[in-house]
Amino acid sequence: MLESLTSIWAYLPSLLVLLLLSGFFSGSEAAFFSLTLSQRRGLAHGSAAARVAFLLVARSERLLMGILFWNLAINLSFFSLVSRAALSLPVSAHSTLVTILGLVVIIVFGEFLPKSVAVLHPLPVVKLVAWPLALAVRLADGFLPLIQFSNEASRRLLWPGLKPENYLEQADLERAIELSTDDAQLAEQERQVLRNVIQLSEIRVEEWMRPRTQYRSFVPPLSIDHLGGEKTPSGYMLVTNASGREVTSAIDLNTILAADIDDLAAKKKLLVVIPWCATIAEALKKLRQAKRRVAVVINEYGETIGILTWEDIFEAILHSEDSTSHRELARAEVRLVSPGVWLATGMTKLRRLERLMGRRLSVSRNLTVGGVMQEQLHRLPESGDVCSLDDLLLEVVEVGTRGEILVRISEAPQVGSEEM
Repeated sequence: MLESLTSIWAYLPSLLVLLLLSGFFSGSEAAFFSLTLSQRRGLAHGSAAARVAFLLVARSERLLMGILFWNLAINLSFFSLVSRAALSLPVSAHSTLVTILGLVVIIVFGEFLPKSVAVLHPLPVVKLVAWPLALAVRLADGFLPLIQFSNEASRRLLWPGLKPENYLEQADLERAIELSTDDAQLAEQERQVLRNVIQLSEIRVEEWMRPRTQYRSFVPPLSIDHLGGEKTPSGYMLVTNASGREVTSAIDLNTILAADIDDLAAKKKLLVVIPWCATIAEALKKLRQAKRRVAVVINEYGETIGILTWEDIFEAILHSEDSTSHRELARAEVRLVSPGVWLATGMTKLRRLERLMGRRLSVSRNLTVGGVMQEQLHRLPESGDVCSLDDLLLEVVEVGTRGEILVRISEAPQVGSEEM
């Protein structure tokens, strides 16, 4: 046994150095890619090491490739030395034991332990490793072109990702419309409908659905008196479960006859369930296959967040570009119109607003601009309504036919500057 220890003693210093380097790169990888958005922003205004870390994380692909390159090279070197040490032992049983021990050591101390510590405390670790990691990534830059070439070549050979050409292009269809009629106005209308049909595969359901605040639902038992003598905005009587939380079926009010009033439950039809991220084209396909006219839209947690009707889909096809479309008001987007002034839709996420402004907003239980305004107003926003969010003013400048809002967001004037 003493002879076996003597034969592998010469390898221990090198193995220890490689183990420390493996832990360094593994921990660095876990720390850098565990940083939150606010932590990344804070690095830009921190110490010199923090600013170096910010520059590294700004080019995350280069950083990851450099870390993986060194980690792979170090681990291969470690196992090469472990293999040489094992082969130098006189007893084969000892060789197997040393090989297994080397594998366990590199997994625990080279991967598991440093990554666990780095994930728990990413910010201190990032600042600590920034300078040596920047040097290592810079040294790896010389090998990156070769690595990228090998990666691209293998991807093209093994996964070429060939796509079939379209049987018809949109330009071909528009040309056919132009040749089919001499009426320029009619041709433009047909061309617009064609564009809308093609865009059905691009518009997501969440952009065109009716949110929960824009449709009426009814809890069984059903009665025609619940309608109050008026049709619902959606044209359907949406029926919920006993708790009133989830919509389960719908009654088409356009098909109700006088003889059906006393037994509305018999006219109920189950709804098609569609995820929020599906496209309108996919929703239309499911509705046609199920022979239904209403779909319930659910989020990633399976909760109902809105509905989409057959009529809504055809509104998407027939709407004109001349008027403010429902899609433009419902789509979650925000844009800068002048310094310090933004235009945002009601469905714009507060996180997206934070990213554009480069700062954090106060926590709200609502995640969207429209939700914040409803929380403060205790009703649906109307044109001209003004609310505040931290030092921002939210003003409703336009309201769609179904409650979709367009909001002007501006920085509130400072009280001190007004007095001066």
